[in-house]
Amino acid sequence: MNDVVAEPSGLIRSRRYPAVFWTHGDSGCAASIYAIAGDGKLIRAFRVEGAGNTDWEDIALDDAGHLFLADTGNNANDRRDLAIHRLVEPDPRGESDVVTVERTYRFHYAEQKMFPDPKALNFDAEAIFWARGQLYLLNKHRGDMKTELYRIPEEAAEHEVALEPLGSFLVGGDKSRYGGMVTGADVTEDGRFLAVLTYHALFVFERPADGDQYLSHLVNRINFDQEQMQQVECVAWDGWSLLLANEDRKIFRLDNPFEKRTKLFP
Repeated sequence: MNDVVAEPSGLIRSRRYPAVFWTHGDSGCAASIYAIAGDGKLIRAFRVEGAGNTDWEDIALDDAGHLFLADTGNNANDRRDLAIHRLVEPDPRGESDVVTVERTYRFHYAEQKMFPDPKALNFDAEAIFWARGQLYLLNKHRGDMKTELYRIPEEAAEHEVALEPLGSFLVGGDKSRYGGMVTGADVTEDGRFLAVLTYHALFVFERPADGDQYLSHLVNRINFDQEQMQQVECVAWDGWSLLLANEDRKIFRLDNPFEKRTKLFP
């Protein structure tokens, strides 16, 4: 990936502009989004007005051409300003290189009573996705090896809301090597399959025919060689393939994420 994008932390494929993906940097990086090609080559950088990059952790896209930036990183579990910003997807080859936040969703976790809560450091989040008219978030636990699924309601754009979990999944992994930590997510365009990324494995879930219990039906798990993948934090569907990227800007393509295998690559 182009070195203009320092510490990429989110990735999503455009539905409007062919062969374009959107990415952004992590905390401390510029408040900018970047249009890139599938091989990481930079197409265009856009400065985001109306929101600073406190700790942007993921990016999603809805059916109407809105991008969502998750300012939800909360390593210390002490933030009281968690937000997801919505902006209109810009034209990568348009005239302007500025894009403006048009709506901000604000929330906190209903379970969190202390900031931080030393007994439950489970209120960080690095994964959002849009599916079937709803925006969802998966959190990143440090107190145990689980992740929990939340829905972001539309009223969060009017006033701060308390999020209640819809379901949970035991991610597992080696806790001494950042096991149990979800770092990204994306859903297929039809909303059927959800890819959930961690430092140690990729999980693919299938949504039930009714409801939104995405974490209830695991269809595949692929373990990583963490020495090879390093700190992998980006995942995006590209048709029926997946693109993964780590903080060192290395991109990996997984052509059949439904295939049972013992390791990611030969």
